[in-house]
Amino acid sequence: MLLEIGVALLLAKILGFAFEKLKQPAVIGEILTGIVVGPFIAGKLFGMKYLSPVTEGLGEMGIILLLFISGLEIGVDEIKTAGKKGLLTSLFDVSIAFLFGVIAGHILGYDIRTSIAIGNIMVATSVGITVRTLMEMHALHSKVGELILTVAVLDDVLGIVVLSITLGQGEPAMLIFKIFIFFLIFMAAVLIIRRMRGIKIGIPRLMLTAAIAFAFIFSAVAVDLGLAAVTGAFFAGLIFSNLPQRRRIDDFMRQMGEVFLIPLFFIWVGASFDFNALGDMGKLVLLFIPMALMGKIIGCSAGAKVCGFRARDALAVGVGMMPRMEVALVVVTIEMSMKIFNDALAHQVLASTILLVIVSSLITPPLLKIVYRGESSEKQGS
Repeated sequence: MLLEIGVALLLAKILGFAFEKLKQPAVIGEILTGIVVGPFIAGKLFGMKYLSPVTEGLGEMGIILLLFISGLEIGVDEIKTAGKKGLLTSLFDVSIAFLFGVIAGHILGYDIRTSIAIGNIMVATSVGITVRTLMEMHALHSKVGELILTVAVLDDVLGIVVLSITLGQGEPAMLIFKIFIFFLIFMAAVLIIRRMRGIKIGIPRLMLTAAIAFAFIFSAVAVDLGLAAVTGAFFAGLIFSNLPQRRRIDDFMRQMGEVFLIPLFFIWVGASFDFNALGDMGKLVLLFIPMALMGKIIGCSAGAKVCGFRARDALAVGVGMMPRMEVALVVVTIEMSMKIFNDALAHQVLASTILLVIVSSLITPPLLKIVYRGESSEKQGS
């Protein structure tokens, strides 16, 4: 087990660095590491059937930290200042992307719960690649760039809410009541944390330890209320974003998470990749990836157009929101753990999601450079 973790982390760092040099996300290298050290390559060489339960458990802790960091970076204040245009575009985006997923599941003949689970996967967005591309184009602070960043912030929040509602355990009326209780606890915690802003604590690193502890405790509260653990982690991050030590907590969590726990999650995702599923996923992947890409393009473009953006700028927003990354993989692994898919379909959906991550990461930069003309050139043209 110790050898497995050590080799996996080292190989993940090397492959992640190699993909960054190729101007691709490091997470692809981490997923590839999981495929290499998993049962279908290293397993056949050394007789292993699965990664050790310890590695899987540490990976699950990595999910908690990843979502806590997301909430910490977004922050309650940023959500408040996102603006009507960002909120409207995000509502279009989330609802249409989710609908496209449900439609895809229905076309493939899946039941409503499975179709909803596919819709949840399609809601997720990761704009790290888009942000880097916009920076290269000197367009990050253009109207298009600012709307993409705003919608990305709100998408994370709305995506977590949709995930909680659709995957919550229990009767609908009881689930709504539990979600109401959860948000009451969340708002109370925000008020308490804000009152603690001026308090000086004499115990070294207590705030850092408290942040880690609260991430896990709030995750447990979410699970007890029938919600996903990642929901609790995300909102725990939002709560701690109100502290003046926010940046210090963020730096600490990133160092611990990105060096150790978070890569183990993506390694575990890669190790779960079942090559036997590739032969039976033809119809699924042929529909899953196009519907996932079109859902984002149509949803975001429609929202931006309603907000007064010109057609080409609106399309650029839609293209910029196509990439899927961490959250999509988190969602699919949560759904697998909840046994929403049968074993064969679970591996097919996971494989399709990994392919979606790779395809969307590769095609977004060139498409965005083609679609986005730039505000200065449009002014000159007009």
